[in-house]
Amino acid sequence: MAYGSGGFRRGGSSGGGFRRSFGPREMHKITCSECGKEAEVPFKPREGTPVYCKECFMAKKGIAPRAEKKEEAEEEAEESEESEEEASEEEEK
Repeated sequence: MAYGSGGFRRGGSSGGGFRRSFGPREMHKITCSECGKEAEVPFKPREGTPVYCKECFMAKKGIAPRAEKKEEAEEEAEESEESEEEASEEEEK
């Protein structure tokens, strides 16, 4: 056996590690358990286990989609500007 530094085997296909696949992933059609929408997922669903579309999955995890995050940040910035303007107006009085 040929060992490199650190005792790890070099070369060959010894299994283990991450499978590197640069091609398209096999997608499986599902019906969302939450909203009933047709969607595709990159894994084979198990029978009896709920499967969600991307939107419902993210909502269940409490993750806002990027577009919503951007809108929320803009709204917070506007509210902050408005409260700063109100505070400066009150100071002037």
